[in-house]
Amino acid sequence: MLSTTEAFEKFRKRLELSETERKDAARRHSDVRDCIRGGFDVKTDFLSGSYKRHTKTKPLKDVDILFVLSDTEKGRRDKPPLEILEAFDSCLRKKYSEKDQTEICRRAVTVQFEKTYYPEDHEGKVLSIDTVPAFESGNDEYEIPDKVTGTWIKTNPGKHKEQATAKNNEMGGHWVPLVKMVKGWNRANGKPIKPSFLIEVMAEDLVEPPFSSYPNEVRNLFAAMEANIGREWPDPANLGPPVSDQMTPELVTNARKALQEAQRKAALAARAEQTGRQGEALRLWREILGDYFPLS
Repeated sequence: MLSTTEAFEKFRKRLELSETERKDAARRHSDVRDCIRGGFDVKTDFLSGSYKRHTKTKPLKDVDILFVLSDTEKGRRDKPPLEILEAFDSCLRKKYSEKDQTEICRRAVTVQFEKTYYPEDHEGKVLSIDTVPAFESGNDEYEIPDKVTGTWIKTNPGKHKEQATAKNNEMGGHWVPLVKMVKGWNRANGKPIKPSFLIEVMAEDLVEPPFSSYPNEVRNLFAAMEANIGREWPDPANLGPPVSDQMTPELVTNARKALQEAQRKAALAARAEQTGRQGEALRLWREILGDYFPLS
């Protein structure tokens, strides 16, 4: 039977993108790019978000593409943000015409390829792609629409990636897998923390070297997140609204409860391992971290 250390190492590898997933992502985001380019004057477009920062967990969902619109489209910047999102949605529906295949979200239009997932059936597949309209704002910054605030907000994807890379290097390459694992917990437990980017932002501040082991670091991060989930967490690039602005008092309370439960089960898993009940330890870790965590 797998030891807990071996199970976490296998789990880490399972969360890495396979060549099949990379190829499927490339094919699908190429098709989406061609669609948007056919409807808008696009200066450039590029992968962004957690996929670009290598912190996207599996199965692949909400892969971000930032579409930087040319000056000929500048008139759209003077209109309410919802209008550009509706225009992207209308464009995408011409190609992705199945019922509810596209959805206008807060700052992007999502194209859904698969609406439900099961790890054993969706290995190698990309479930959805987020298309994000943007205009250049200077200094590697961009303005993107936010339908909730009704404003255009600034972002710097390059700065986010730079900070994530620096933190991963500081932790000897262990930080990215740790973030993926905790994002896996978040997804497996109904997403008590929203958005998932908030987990990255918190982990940049709360995780410190030296790295010990994944079971210990996961438990420690759960505890640190519980203690700090009620804080305001600003945009790491100090441009946009707080990353934590979705976390209402009710959601903070629910997230604390979920994090407490995760810590309780992790403690039980550690106790089961110490007393020779390894199968139970692995089952508890799977309950915490989701179906990608191996039992054998």
